[in-house]
Parts: sequence; C-alpha cells; structure tokens
Amino acid sequence: MSACLERDAVVIETRGDRARVHADRPAACGACKARGGCGAQLLDRHRGARGVWVRNAIGAREGEAVVVSVPTGALLGGALAVYLLPLAGLLGGALLADAALGAGTPGAVASAAAGMVAGLLAARTLLQRRQGAAGQLTLRRPEG
Repeated sequence: MSACLERDAVVIETRGDRARVHADRPAACGACKARGGCGAQLLDRHRGARGVWVRNAIGAREGEAVVVSVPTGALLGGALAVYLLPLAGLLGGALLADAALGAGTPGAVASAAAGMVAGLLAARTLLQRRQGAAGQLTLRRPEG
C-alpha cells in the first residue's frame, strides 16, 4: 500500500499561493454496474465542478494538469470519523434508551436519532480541528 493516494486533476483557478483543482470522477468504478447512474454521479451533475482549494507550492497555472496527493492516514482517519462516530452515536443512543432508561420503542428511536446527530456533530468538530482534508492535499506535476 502506498503512503499517498493520488489523482490526476486540472487547475481551474489560482489565487496567490493557492490553486483550485478539479479531478474528474470516472464514469463508474470497476465493480459498479450503475454506469453513471449512481448517487455520486447525480450529485456531481447538479452541483457542478467546484473543485477544492490546495496550497500551490509548485506554482501551477490555470489549465495545467497536476497530480493531487492525500496521505492515506488522513483519508482513513476522516472516513472513520465520518462513518463510525454517527453509527456509534446511533447505536449508543438506542441501547441507552432501551436498557438504561427503559424507554420502549418510541424512546429508543428518538434516542437513536439524537445519538446519530450527536455523532455527526462530533465528526464535524473533529474534522474541523484537524487541518481538514484540503489542507493535507499536495500538488505535483505529472511525470513524463
């Protein structure tokens, strides 16, 4: 496994020492049978190509092809926070309401929802305290 995940992208805007880059999403991943009909593709069509701001240490210019890298640790840590904290909150809220409070089904459902919201807020706070994924992205020029 490599230390970084990389993706080809194009610089669409520059401001000072920052560049906004956009990487096209493949039509569909190798395992997917949706061929462009998945939720990610639909979201991209509606929100447009906004890109992400990255520190431009290489002095890339608009229209230039670049390679964007993100450390795998940052990606995995963010994914764990986004998926596991809300799930833990949901399950923890439901179990707490059912076992400790004896709240019954409506109380367990309400507590599960409150726990999930608390998990989402915790994930958001955690990711904001970390530098954020965009702050850990780096640019380089493609080889060859």
